[in-house]
Amino acid sequence: MDKRNVFVAGAGYMGNGIAQVAALAGYEVVMCDVSEGCLASGMEAIESSLGKLLSREKISGEQAERALACIRTTCDLKEAAAADIVIEAVHENIELKKEVFARLDGICPPHTIIGTNTSAIPISSIAAATSRPDRVVGIHFFGPVPLMRLVEVIKGLLTSEETMAAADNWARSLGKETVLVLRDHAGFVANRASMPSTIEAVCMVDEGLATPEDIDRATGGFDFGVGPLQIIDNAGLDVGTGAAMAIYEDTRDPKFFPPPLMRRMVTAGLLGRKSGKGFYAYSGGKRESYLNAGKFAHESKDERSRRLAMLLQRFIIPNMFESVRLLESGVSTARDIDKAIRLGFNLPQGFLEMADSLGLDAVVEMGTGFYEETGSDKFFSPPLLRRMVAAGLLGRKSGRGFYEYEA
Repeated sequence: MDKRNVFVAGAGYMGNGIAQVAALAGYEVVMCDVSEGCLASGMEAIESSLGKLLSREKISGEQAERALACIRTTCDLKEAAAADIVIEAVHENIELKKEVFARLDGICPPHTIIGTNTSAIPISSIAAATSRPDRVVGIHFFGPVPLMRLVEVIKGLLTSEETMAAADNWARSLGKETVLVLRDHAGFVANRASMPSTIEAVCMVDEGLATPEDIDRATGGFDFGVGPLQIIDNAGLDVGTGAAMAIYEDTRDPKFFPPPLMRRMVTAGLLGRKSGKGFYAYSGGKRESYLNAGKFAHESKDERSRRLAMLLQRFIIPNMFESVRLLESGVSTARDIDKAIRLGFNLPQGFLEMADSLGLDAVVEMGTGFYEETGSDKFFSPPLLRRMVAAGLLGRKSGRGFYEYEA
């Protein structure tokens, strides 16, 4: 890609990570924020991250020094006038983002691509603040940016094919793996597919069916990975609630509305790791599950095993169904949907691959059971899935489902 000058608007957790990976890839980077203090914190985070990569021998000392030399900081948004590509990484607030984009539109030359790192807000809503919606694109990194490989490249209603291709090429030039999101809607692929089950995890804790540790153990993420409630704590409950609300406001679909427990915790300042307490309590370097503590102390081993199996099924079904809906509505391909899930959440399989492995008829049956029990539409099988089962396309066991399999 011949576009060498990168401007990053925002020096926070995502912004400084984007600036770092762009500088490591050899781009000249200007990182902008509202105060020198914010910029100093951003540069401190970059230096710390580069130091960790250096200590693990992921990069050389020369690469670290060259990356730092490629980054310049400013509090003046007007310095975006020299940018070939701009990445906006300010707080997840649509009015703030539109204000930044309107200002950038008056500053950047006509050739500049203006990308947003929003995790959930529809791209077209942000692009409407500019006179160049064809040059506006979603470039959604996953954090921590230096470590996570996934970038979603999202097409707004008026984003040109040239802009999509340039954004895709640029993201891949940073060493990232990209997923193309071909239809603009809130949440894109990874967050959209995972949000119903994330909300379901919170609901199960709120209903007294489990502790946060139970949920994260049932989904295989407590000891060896990161479970859904750990992910929320790491990102911040305020961030998770905001992402869910952005999808809900775009769709008015109840399954995306943040449950009462989540909203109460945000109001109480229980935001996760950054506040010291969320679904887990963090003190002295330890992580402790305290919600519903002791409730299941007397259940037998068999009772616990059955309950955890139920928790896993109730958690995973909404993920699978929402992935089917993404495919059904032409948002992305099956392979890209599963790629986004694998890379975005470090899972061995995507949700469509999981459905094929379980058997699509078994998935429909499980969903029907939970639908009859709860009355929630998140457990009602999508039309495409029901049609596939009726046609005998059951996944691996029939040789064809969302993918084809050799006998």
